[in-house]
Amino acid sequence: MKRLFFSLFGALLVMGWLDGVQVASAYDPPSPPRGFQAPPTPAPAALPPAATPAPSPEPDARRDSAGTRLFLPFLTLQLAWPQTSQTAKAQDANPLTERFLYTIKPGDTLADLAVEFGRDVKSMSCVRTESGDEVMRLIPGQRIVIPALTDLCHIVKAGQTLEQIAAWYGVTPQTLMAVPENHLASDARTLQAGQTLLIPHARSRYRSPEEVHVAQPRRDGWWYGDGEFIWPLPRGSFWISQRFKHGKHMALDMAAPLGTPVYAADMGRVVKAGWSEIGYGYRVIIDHGIDYITLYAHLSEYYVQSGDIVQKGEIIGRVGTTGNSTGPHLHFEIRDYGYLIDPLLVLP
Repeated sequence: MKRLFFSLFGALLVMGWLDGVQVASAYDPPSPPRGFQAPPTPAPAALPPAATPAPSPEPDARRDSAGTRLFLPFLTLQLAWPQTSQTAKAQDANPLTERFLYTIKPGDTLADLAVEFGRDVKSMSCVRTESGDEVMRLIPGQRIVIPALTDLCHIVKAGQTLEQIAAWYGVTPQTLMAVPENHLASDARTLQAGQTLLIPHARSRYRSPEEVHVAQPRRDGWWYGDGEFIWPLPRGSFWISQRFKHGKHMALDMAAPLGTPVYAADMGRVVKAGWSEIGYGYRVIIDHGIDYITLYAHLSEYYVQSGDIVQKGEIIGRVGTTGNSTGPHLHFEIRDYGYLIDPLLVLP
């Protein structure tokens, strides 16, 4: 009897402890503050295809059809609560490169779905029905195709040609014609103003002229920062969604539209760039040579590699929602002599 009592008591203690656990990397984006306006999307311009980072293997799945796994420092439990087939399908898919079906519920809007799935509103303009037709209005029970994170939606302007649009995004006209959702005949070259074209997996190739910065080593080899940090996102493009909290969330989270450029906060040398196995998704780590190291996590893409020397303000990637994240934001860390500090202490 005593053994049964202590077993039940121990189980209750574990359940109570779990109830207070906060998964530090998880992120639930809040609503933007009143009056917030995202910066306008720059107009496309002809550019050669940008270098695309080599695909990195995804980490072990955090969820499976049986339930959700919580990865804790000393304990891993499998909690078997029910999931809908729709949720399981969304979790199993790789949101960077795969599209998946979603069934419209009463009250859904494209803007709400963009936030829920971490897409930008513009890419949701290319949402199609399951049969490939353009979505004129959302009807409960209707099944639509949610674009992949790397998909882009181009709204045709008067006078634009298929060849021009293909060149902007680093694809061929044949690639655009092969997309069933675009409804382009093999011999069609005439486009209508307002027509939408889905550009498959183009987000890693397209960058507007003002965003193109190539990491180049300085000739004198100097790469030390000056310790005068700048904000890693453009002013007015973000809001602080989660502040630094010692022992719990030792970083600064900035919610921003998907694809917002991410700047190097100071000059330095890239020590890591690519996929993280511990929940950061695509991340960049920069050593500034003055006892400071900065980390930029959950990127949708990155433009640097280990060994690159970057200038203060140089664009190193874009805001995303990769890794252990449920909405587009930048997770920003600063280490001073190896210790995590509150970024607000050193940012202007």
